[in-house]
Amino acid sequence: MRPGKIGSLAILTGLCVGLAGCGRPPAESDALQPGGPGLSQRDVQRQDAITQWANDYCVAVGSLVDNLATMPTVDPSTPRRAVETSSDLLGSMIGGLDHAVEGLRALRPAPLPEGDTVRAQTVTDLTGVRTRAADAKQRLDAAGDDPTIDQETLGEARGPLDEVSKLDLLSGLDAVPDLRTAVAHAPVCRQLTARTTE
Repeated sequence: MRPGKIGSLAILTGLCVGLAGCGRPPAESDALQPGGPGLSQRDVQRQDAITQWANDYCVAVGSLVDNLATMPTVDPSTPRRAVETSSDLLGSMIGGLDHAVEGLRALRPAPLPEGDTVRAQTVTDLTGVRTRAADAKQRLDAAGDDPTIDQETLGEARGPLDEVSKLDLLSGLDAVPDLRTAVAHAPVCRQLTARTTE
């Protein structure tokens, strides 16, 4: 086993540590402030509804960011421990993906159709990562009884971890002007954006 290979898995688990707290509800003093000069009452109400929906979306996806920040680490002390702890890490990540998908599916219909399109695509993306993580975990668990553990097995967790670390959870919202404006005003979205760019 090449030294550093399993260590790199542990490093991956720390990619999102600085993002902890992204899914927390905003403090009471944080107010949704869409609106602006020259907007009619109807425009303000529409923008407020879009902003509230975007905020709820960010709470749902932010729960995954919180999960990534608290995942267990890989113990590279022995190949068997590396496999066991990699499986534990993937199990934790799968739980976080499930929680985020449940939150997205529980969202009320978006005030504009593009919002539901973004939500559906995010659910598809997260579900795909979850499927691949579950497959990798199954292979790791099956290797637990194998007296020989090869390098490929030791790297099973890397693919799903790479995938989840590269997810841009707000890109779909940013592509729609009304939703991009909402993200700029929604407290949890602002918090998520600020932490992911630090």
